[in-house]
Amino acid sequence: MMIEVIPKIVGMVYAIAVTIIIVLLLRQRKFTKKIGYIFLAVSTFLGFLIFAPMLPYQFQAVILGDMKQLGGPLPLAIVGLVIIVALTILAGRVFCGYVCPIGTVQELLHKIPTKKLKTRNKSLPVIFRYVFLAVFIVMAVTLSVGLLEYLGVKDFFYLNTSSAFFYVFLGLLVLSIFFYRPFCRFVCPYGVILSLAAIKSRFRLRRNENCTDCAICDEECPTSEAGRDDLKQECYMCQRCGDTCPHDAIDYSAIISQQTNKD
Repeated sequence: MMIEVIPKIVGMVYAIAVTIIIVLLLRQRKFTKKIGYIFLAVSTFLGFLIFAPMLPYQFQAVILGDMKQLGGPLPLAIVGLVIIVALTILAGRVFCGYVCPIGTVQELLHKIPTKKLKTRNKSLPVIFRYVFLAVFIVMAVTLSVGLLEYLGVKDFFYLNTSSAFFYVFLGLLVLSIFFYRPFCRFVCPYGVILSLAAIKSRFRLRRNENCTDCAICDEECPTSEAGRDDLKQECYMCQRCGDTCPHDAIDYSAIISQQTNKD
């Protein structure tokens, strides 16, 4: 199914354009469940079609200096990665939520109705990912080894069922049915950067003056980031908090708006 003749730059253009479109829809309160499903499906399909926009994998290729995997000039790839970081600082982890095929396929599978698992210590996945990032960089710089290869990301989206690594990623996907986004939250190296950027995001999902502190959103949030004072670094814009809030107390708004409401 993989179409190699389509340049990988198409994936980067899609990533930037769709991230901006979703941000605009969120700001205008026009982002619905149906629209969310459409973006999740299209992004996942694009992963199988041209293996893009796989920015975690592209980030690995930049670290390794692997021009073949980049599918374009190194400076252009770096610019694309930086743009997504800038958009995350502005608008939160929209890219991770609805654009990255690795994340969207997990998001779709987690929507399968079944009993869900949740870690009580929300710092554990973040710490684990920092450790993985350190090992990832050391292996890449000293041994020119890309750890994502061993997680089967490429083998899965290339449908390379003859590779044992295909089944490693398949196992992560099965886990994602029960546990929210295990790849994104525990191992994604690019996700570490975006999570740090999201801490400073100007626009994010936050409570407004209608909030009664009923804690329904806290229970519904799969990453335990719905609290009033949570950093939102692991908020993937899944909208579960807003969808379940009985008081219409969740807005996608700027920090200034929140400060104004308090005054």
